[in-house]
This record gives sequence, C-alpha cells and structure tokens, in this order.
Amino acid sequence: MSLKVKYISYGKYETGGYKHELFFAQQLTRFLTTENEKCKLITERPSRFFENPIAYLKLFLLGLKANGNYNIVVARVAVFAIIRNLFTKNKVYIVLHNFDEDDGKSIWLKWYYHLLFFLLKNLPIKNVSIVAVAPFWVSYFKDKINNNVHVYLFPNFFKNGDYEKIRSFLENEDNVNKKQIHLGQWSFKNHPDVFEVAKQLTAKGFYCYFSTNFKDFAKKTNDYEVVYFEHSEDYLTQMAISEFTLALTAINEGWNRVAHESILVGTPVIAYAKAGLLDLVNESKSYAATNIADVIQAIENKNVQANPSLLAHYDIKNVSDYLKNLQI
Repeated sequence: MSLKVKYISYGKYETGGYKHELFFAQQLTRFLTTENEKCKLITERPSRFFENPIAYLKLFLLGLKANGNYNIVVARVAVFAIIRNLFTKNKVYIVLHNFDEDDGKSIWLKWYYHLLFFLLKNLPIKNVSIVAVAPFWVSYFKDKINNNVHVYLFPNFFKNGDYEKIRSFLENEDNVNKKQIHLGQWSFKNHPDVFEVAKQLTAKGFYCYFSTNFKDFAKKTNDYEVVYFEHSEDYLTQMAISEFTLALTAINEGWNRVAHESILVGTPVIAYAKAGLLDLVNESKSYAATNIADVIQAIENKNVQANPSLLAHYDIKNVSDYLKNLQI
C-alpha cells in the first residue's frame, strides 16, 4: 500500500516557518515509511503572496487540494482543507506558529481566522489536529479551541553537531568581535526599538547588522547594515563572532529560529521575550529585556552567557519522540 503526505503552503521566501513546516512534512513521511508501506511527500506551494480579497479567496481554496492521507497545511488554507476532509479518514495537521490579534491583519483575514477557530472549537472533527512550535502556543491554542481537537508540540530541530563544529573552530576568544552586534533577522516582526538601539550602539563604536537570506533586502545605512548571506555557514560564522544577537520582536512570536541558532553557535541572546520566544529565553537562560535602556545596559555589562547544552533536546535525533505522540 502507498500513502501520500501532502504539504500545502505559499510564499516567495524560505522563512523559518516554511523550514519548520517542510521539515515536519519530510520527517512525517519518513516516519510513516516502512518495509511494507511506502509513503510519498507531495508539496503544493505557490511562490507568491496573496494581498487582496480575490487573491485571498484563491489562497483559501488551495485547501481543497488537501487530498493526501496526511495533509500538512498552513492556517490560511486550513478551513477548506477541513471541509475537503470532513467525511474522509484523511488526517489534517494545521501548523500554527503563532497568533496575534493585533498584528495588522486585514478585515478579510480577521474574518477568516474567526471562522477557522470557530470550526476548530465547535465541529466534531477527529481527523484534524493543530501542530504548534512552542509550549506557550500549545497551551494557547488548547484554550482557544476549548480542547476540541488535539494540539501537538513539534518544535524546531537542528543538527546540533554542525553548530558545535563552528563553536570549536572559533573557540579562541580573539575571534569574537567585541564591537559587533547582530540585530537579528531583517523582518517586519522587529520592534521599532531595534533601530534606536542600533543608532545608540553605532554612536558608541559598535558595528550593527541584520542578517537576511534574501538578496533584495541587502542595504547599508548610517546606523546598521542588512547583510545578505547566500550560504548558511557564512551567516552562522558571522553570528558566532558577534558579541550578542538581539531578538527584539514586536509580535507574539512562535519561537525564534535565529535566536536559537545564535545560542547554538555560542553567541548570547538579548530578547523582548513573550509568547513562544519567552519559552526559548527561559529554556536557554538568555536575557529578557524590557526597553532600549535595558538592552544597552545588558550589552555594556557583558553578563549574558550562551549555554548551547540547555537546548540539546532539540537535536534532530529526537524527532521521532515527538512524532510518536501524533494520533496516526
């Protein structure tokens, strides 16, 4: 017998969320494949954004393509994926990284999310589950849907050994640039405070930069640079020789892949910690800042440490422990 895993999402860029979803789909496919039963992964991902009501409708309708035995979908195609499989035995896993009522959604998207959570809370659907990336969001979504469907934790996973090699290569303290600050990933999620922090630090003689893997975003200003890294190893090495990484988010974030990677390469993290990012900060014993002055002081005091061993359980070798919890 042959099984089919269908992964449906959208977007132009390989974001952290996309990497998490695709990895989940790939690992589930491997988990389901046995000597007697083959499993195939099929990906449906339009490389575009959907930014008006007609486009939204086209996006929502992608859910009707959720015809696999196991369907992994993002929130904005979930409603029609649910409807498509109301009377089937197919599984639908909705990956919800986070949810923020105040993150500037259009009225159409607000209506859509109200409908999605209404269905998840009230329909008698046993073949639909939510997959969340952090403990905070597992609890949040369980409360929001009144435990009507299962909510599972599937965190970000990393090949910790690869990061350890970078740390070992740069273990000589002279490699660390005491005047270099990684401002985090260039993203709409960043709090406006990060630009004031960059301005103040630049005036103190620091070099401040954002990282990006999107070439079109690269630029340089008087206070910071947005650096395009074509290769992941270059980005990790640059972060590893930085004194700190900042994760000053303006929204209720799911996790923070960049902050996690920063800790793995040995660079301490200072964060505006809330929601899933607070889970990461607490687990890694990173620094939770509250305002600009707090961030600047933490950098000047140099009393924040990175301890990669605290995140050892997110190694890729532990994936199956989480997949076993799914109701397959």
